[in-house]
Amino acid sequence: MTAELHVASIRRISEILATMRAPGSPLRSMLSADVTDPPRVPAPASIELADPAVVAAHVRNGLLRDIRGGVVPNMPDGQDESQHSGEILRVAADLVAHARGDFVLSHATAAHLHGAWTYATPALVHVTHEFHPHVARRAEPQVRRHHTRLRPSERTVVHGVPVTSPERTLVDCLRTLPAPGALVVADSLFRRGADPDEVSRIMSASRGKRGMLQARRLFDVCDPRSASPGETVARLVAIDGGLPRPECQMEVRTASATRFVDFGWPDVGLGVEFDGEIKYSGGEYGDPQDVSRNQQLRHDEIAATGVAIIRAGWRDLADPLTLGRRMTLTYYTARGARNLA
Repeated sequence: MTAELHVASIRRISEILATMRAPGSPLRSMLSADVTDPPRVPAPASIELADPAVVAAHVRNGLLRDIRGGVVPNMPDGQDESQHSGEILRVAADLVAHARGDFVLSHATAAHLHGAWTYATPALVHVTHEFHPHVARRAEPQVRRHHTRLRPSERTVVHGVPVTSPERTLVDCLRTLPAPGALVVADSLFRRGADPDEVSRIMSASRGKRGMLQARRLFDVCDPRSASPGETVARLVAIDGGLPRPECQMEVRTASATRFVDFGWPDVGLGVEFDGEIKYSGGEYGDPQDVSRNQQLRHDEIAATGVAIIRAGWRDLADPLTLGRRMTLTYYTARGARNLA
């Protein structure tokens, strides 16, 4: 099966990645997807020499968690970026410790272990087998088992745990996750090195599988220049609202420097900035008042060039229809003003 259906998307994403990787590119630092140490499935604790009473006490107070035939260290809530990360890793540890036969962790679980961003992803652990697995939803309510044959190139190991390759993971997520979460995973996996050609091969080989219509649509709007999950979701809201595919990291030359707006439409002079709360949280990000002041100065510089800015945040993403209407109205107002100028 050829990759003819994906030629345009492959070319576009490959060109974006080449630009990001070019020496001296201001976007080069974005290739990390801001994840330096992907989460690890905790290994079972060694308790052979431990006092059973002490182990039982640690389980009661939450330092350890019972799994079948052993215990694993408990992970404090909020330690990882994903809200459900700790629970996902605990269930995955149970599966890995007691798995029989050939298996790989896959789909959103593999994305998590590869260090990809996630967004609104259910706290489920996905496992792929090359044989038809026994499914016991009552006994394993947080486990989803899949059956498919994988090429050797579609399998890898992360910190000793078998997982699907970044490319296979990307396609599985494009097919099966809700669209916003699927695009978030895809954008970040491309940033972290997923090969567009291999992604296209897997998509071509998956023709006819459930979810491929969504996968092809989202593949066409993937953009590894997206700097955060919020930017990706806001960009999809704009596209779903009927607007043209925006330019990520839209370049704006101001009086003092070249600025990059999260995404926008240069031809109509409109940009969108997603304000994540983390930049105002202090600590390594600096004094929140200084950050807010600098953001306002940056906004004023961009506005002085004639580029209008829509600001959006997490609360806006909770109501995508309203955000979409606001972006659409502002876009056509800006386009009309440009046409009259």
